[in-house]
Amino acid sequence: MAERGRPGEAAPSDGRPAGTGSPAGTGSPTGTGSGAGTGRGVGSPAGADDGGRNRLSFVDDVVQSVMPEAAGADRRTRNRKIYLRVGWLVASSVVLFLVTKGVDWIFSEHDAKVASEADDKVDRAGPAFTASVKADTEYTEASLYDAPFTDAEKAQLVGPPKDLRPFAKAHHARGVYLSDVWNPSMRSPWRGYSQAWLVDLISDRKAAFVINGMRAKGVKCTPAKANTVVVTRGEGDGGYEGMLFDLTRSADVPLLTEPTNDYGKPYFAHKKIDLGNGATPGGLRVQVTSGTKDCTWKAFEVTYVDADGTHTQDITDNGKPFSVHGIAEHPAQMYEFSTQEIQECEPAARGQMDCPRG
Repeated sequence: MAERGRPGEAAPSDGRPAGTGSPAGTGSPTGTGSGAGTGRGVGSPAGADDGGRNRLSFVDDVVQSVMPEAAGADRRTRNRKIYLRVGWLVASSVVLFLVTKGVDWIFSEHDAKVASEADDKVDRAGPAFTASVKADTEYTEASLYDAPFTDAEKAQLVGPPKDLRPFAKAHHARGVYLSDVWNPSMRSPWRGYSQAWLVDLISDRKAAFVINGMRAKGVKCTPAKANTVVVTRGEGDGGYEGMLFDLTRSADVPLLTEPTNDYGKPYFAHKKIDLGNGATPGGLRVQVTSGTKDCTWKAFEVTYVDADGTHTQDITDNGKPFSVHGIAEHPAQMYEFSTQEIQECEPAARGQMDCPRG
């Protein structure tokens, strides 16, 4: 006998007895029946699992959170909006990166330029070079005396060759040179004598510069006091590397004394001195001849050129002026030292002398 259902309720079509409870599905066991075929109780929350038909994917959640305007659109429209947004973000990021790098580069270039200019300013703030000056008194070729020798002094001097250093020291002789002054290529108007200085030029500047000029500044002369000379080395023994100022002609143009084809020509027309930027320190042997005058000058004024133009710097004799001695226009006595003897000679024209040959 078939079971009856509740009054007013039809028996289910699948042959199961009617009664409280949900058909196959996820309906709530405590809820009332939900009607035929819904499989869900009245108390089920929205968005709950509906068997996979209406469940939101992770991508949908991301799109809804990041791009709510693309939520609910069809896949093609949604993808297009996503691509546009992603492309815009990438392009914006690239532009921002490039702008940031560009600004950093501009500022770094500016900072580097400012730093470089500051370094250059500091580099040029002090003297371009330092000069070490030393009188060259070694291997002199003659000695000058302010007074002629007495007969007794002549007796000590004239005769067989001897060491003249004690004699020269006792009579306050000044050692001088003559080879370059007497060389015919120098075309000196007077057979005078020169004094020499060894000048070492050192620069710690980072920037390179070139010395291209030198002159004796503030030259003042008086008639020479020395009227006696003892020549210890003959003419034609060769020149020395460096330069010679002949104050009887010019205080502004030093002449080349290197034994080359340019010997006797203006020094800086054929040579220059490179300093700075790690260049090898320069060394000069500077000779000065003054003929029949005794001369003094404040300094050697050096002209040099760097990236900022032409400049000058003075070289002093260790903080003092320079001085050079000549020989009187009409010497009282002249002597010549040879390997055979020391003999007295007759003064001749233009500073020359006639010595007996025997």
